[in-house]
Amino acid sequence: MHEVAENYQPAVSHCRYKNVIFDLGGVLLYFNPRELVDKIFADAERKPYELVHAVGTEQWTDMDRGKLTYPEVAQALSDTYNPAQLCYYLESIPAHLNPIVDGLAIVEEIKKRGYKTYVLSNLSAFSHESSMNLPGFFDLFDGAIFSYQVGFAKPDPEIYQALLMKYNLVAEECVFIDDLEKNITAGKALGIDGILCDDYAKVRSELVKREILLA
Repeated sequence: MHEVAENYQPAVSHCRYKNVIFDLGGVLLYFNPRELVDKIFADAERKPYELVHAVGTEQWTDMDRGKLTYPEVAQALSDTYNPAQLCYYLESIPAHLNPIVDGLAIVEEIKKRGYKTYVLSNLSAFSHESSMNLPGFFDLFDGAIFSYQVGFAKPDPEIYQALLMKYNLVAEECVFIDDLEKNITAGKALGIDGILCDDYAKVRSELVKREILLA
């Protein structure tokens, strides 16, 4: 899927790792639910910040699993949120999933070192379709698994297993970078090392410790 990068630097031969797996939202693509409310409802007199609490609900996760559409999520949560507002919020988010420069710089550096890179993301079919409009973005990766494709979402162990099986990866040879601790913990339970993405300098430092990147 990916052509060999310019200035290719072979990976350290004694390093145990061969693959680096990335989450999308909050790691490589911008995703801040409260700031997204500000952008999506920029002209509203009162911003419906309560919508941020819909993120991570079981209904939201079922959308990521491919079991519900975003209008169905809005209807299912209509007792808690204004369904029209929630539907508009869900519909509008993908247009604001812009690449994070610091995250992409790490991906490109890893590729130059000769490692394989993969995506493991909780993403609805609608969001995936919208993100395909990002020119060249998915060319950076050797493969991907999205939650809606397999019917499971992180931290379900099945989604990690789906990635390992599809690309014939050995768990102990993988490092997973995600912005949620529970998702890192779930990967570690299967033998996948993990790095919490809450600071890009720290992520890079952790990759250096693992001899994936150079100091």
